[in-house]
Amino acid sequence: MKARFISIGVAGALALAAGLRADVTIRYQNDFQPAASLQPLLQQMFKAAQANGSGTEIRMKGGKSYTVTGGWTQIVDFTKQEVTILDPAHKTYATFPVSELADKMTAAMPQSAPQQSQALENVMSQIKVATDTKITGHTDTILGVEAEEREVTVSMDLPLPPAMQQPGGGPAIKLVMHIWTAKPDETMRNPAIRELAGYSQWQKYALNPAGMLEKITGKFPGVANALKPMFEELFKNSGVMMRNRVEMYMPFVATLAKQMSAQGQGKAMPNIDPDAPLMVMNQEVAELSSAPVDAALFEVPKDYTSAPPGDVIKNLLGARVAAMQAPAAKP
Repeated sequence: MKARFISIGVAGALALAAGLRADVTIRYQNDFQPAASLQPLLQQMFKAAQANGSGTEIRMKGGKSYTVTGGWTQIVDFTKQEVTILDPAHKTYATFPVSELADKMTAAMPQSAPQQSQALENVMSQIKVATDTKITGHTDTILGVEAEEREVTVSMDLPLPPAMQQPGGGPAIKLVMHIWTAKPDETMRNPAIRELAGYSQWQKYALNPAGMLEKITGKFPGVANALKPMFEELFKNSGVMMRNRVEMYMPFVATLAKQMSAQGQGKAMPNIDPDAPLMVMNQEVAELSSAPVDAALFEVPKDYTSAPPGDVIKNLLGARVAAMQAPAAKP
């Protein structure tokens, strides 16, 4: 019976996505903010991260979507249920059924050595993850769209040495996510939100983002099981996200820095506040429009050649890793 209802949901989402016809552009701007005391140490890394992918852009027209995020460019045809991945650096592309995306992404991920896999699995098996969600009741207007806040807290207990544990206890790592989504009434009032809401429903049932992330992280033993509760909680709500603020707390890092300074290890270890976020990541809609979108955007450029999906995906993932590791360009 459950499978039957899921099949009905998938069919409805596919029909809804295929019926999307209004032109839409939505662009998100990302921002990374390390703790003030860590900025001198992490400034170069964050400059590189932002220079190589500081936002996400989604354009929709006539039952198709075009998405660019972090060096990843894809075109989805809702009617054909196909996805096309573009590699601008090599001018290649690959088109295949959307249902195969997770498997092809997983196959393209590097496989760790057996010893490393076992060590990672041993560590991850000891991590306990708990999630908590609440509707805060806070509302805001973002680019003319009424949005409401949902707060998701993810707590992770790690097997830390006694010297690194906090005196008052508490999780070793805590993520607090403030997720702002468009209110349901906005789907009737705002054409762009209406189309994007249909797209979100299609993603939830056809792509299954939680399942996709679980499958990809499954390449790293123990990671999928440890993070599964967080994935499921994050993707419960398929509303249109307007703003997302993620605060990462790691109090044991402050304890470690203090111990290293006391022992004379390292040079000028920063004084980290254990009660403040170690890092804050912001994502917010910077553009929302129903203006006409150029149809040519949803076609593969004529000078591109077809390539095996695995090759295209591996090239894109490799380029992303290289970009993150490369030093940021000097202003």
